[in-house]
Amino acid sequence: MYRCIAAIVLLFIMCGVGLANQTNQTNQTGVKQRFEGEDLLILQALDAQRRYDHNTSATLYKELYERTDDGVYLKNAVQLFLSAGNWQESEPLIKEGLKTYKDDNDYERFYIAMAVNKGDITSALKKAEKLIKREKTAQNMQLMGVIYMYQQKYDMALKYFEGAHQLSPNEQTLVQMADIYIKLGQTSKAIAQLETYARLNGCTRFVCYKLIDIYGKDKNINGLLNVYKKLYAAFKTDADAQKIFEILMFQNKQKEAVEFLESSGANPDLLIDMYLFQKQYDKAIDLADTLYQETNDSEYLLKIAIYEYEGAANKTNVLKSVSAKFERSISNESDALYLNYYGYLLIDHDINVAKGIDLVKKALKIEPDSPYYQDSLAWGFYKQNRCQEAQNIMQKVLEKLNDKEVLDHFDAIKSCTIKESK
Repeated sequence: MYRCIAAIVLLFIMCGVGLANQTNQTNQTGVKQRFEGEDLLILQALDAQRRYDHNTSATLYKELYERTDDGVYLKNAVQLFLSAGNWQESEPLIKEGLKTYKDDNDYERFYIAMAVNKGDITSALKKAEKLIKREKTAQNMQLMGVIYMYQQKYDMALKYFEGAHQLSPNEQTLVQMADIYIKLGQTSKAIAQLETYARLNGCTRFVCYKLIDIYGKDKNINGLLNVYKKLYAAFKTDADAQKIFEILMFQNKQKEAVEFLESSGANPDLLIDMYLFQKQYDKAIDLADTLYQETNDSEYLLKIAIYEYEGAANKTNVLKSVSAKFERSISNESDALYLNYYGYLLIDHDINVAKGIDLVKKALKIEPDSPYYQDSLAWGFYKQNRCQEAQNIMQKVLEKLNDKEVLDHFDAIKSCTIKESK
């Protein structure tokens, strides 16, 4: 448990302490003790650090400190050993820093992390209290808050996080306060503070995802919807748009879902699907045509052909236009759905049964177990008076499908087979 706390304490420390710059600091006497090969060791340490080999980098900085007495190297060695989770190597260096650099509060913070790692929470709290008296900063207040939080002393933790937020308002501290409010049974207060922050500062992902977490657990659908709308307004991501659409559909607000997609311009393909669901074929065709003009993607032309046919009151009147679009855009690489659709159209309307069968067979090569495509093939064979072949296929289709069209096909094929056998 304490290692977990120590890691979080360490995270707070590292956020406030950057690796020291060797060119800007000196040792305690004010004079650097340079030696031959120092620059090479520095480059090796930097290279190891770049490769995230923190132990090696820290060891090199430790050697640099021992040979120069330069405090910059000591602090870098401590930080990198801590980043590597190497408490054994960092402990004597932290003690060296406390003794030699008494005015450097970073070593006080390093000591707090070390004490927490050992499970010596009492020493960590005493050191943190002294540190706050010396340097009342948001970082130090947060450190104290984290220690109390993991002791489950939430009232005390909240006191210090609130103090840190007053000194330096930021969303990280706000979310930590929200977590404590929830643990104290004050969820409404957590929501109020997060919502206020979002209203005044914009819906950042850090704050608004916390609101989503809270609303999700409370099953507050309207709260979730409002937060996702704020996120979408701020970031315009497809993922947030999808969530808004899903929530509206969950609420059975299809009209609002369509209006959102129309006004936002998010996910036009989904909007086309909604138009089709509502049988608004003209709108689906217009949007698909716009996308076709923008992308020159032949799939949109295939979709337009289907929408035109499905939306026509008189199918015969649009056959020429629909067939022209299919001929212009269909290919061997087309999706099986389009190959079968056009193939069945050619078969059912007796336009070109042989070509229709060929297209359906191509679709079946892609999806050989599709009962819909098998039905199309059987219907093609029926049109060619290959009734027994058609019936053999339909027997398999009936094991999977029994809708009206399939049953009509089966009856026609069965009658044909009977006549053929006489």
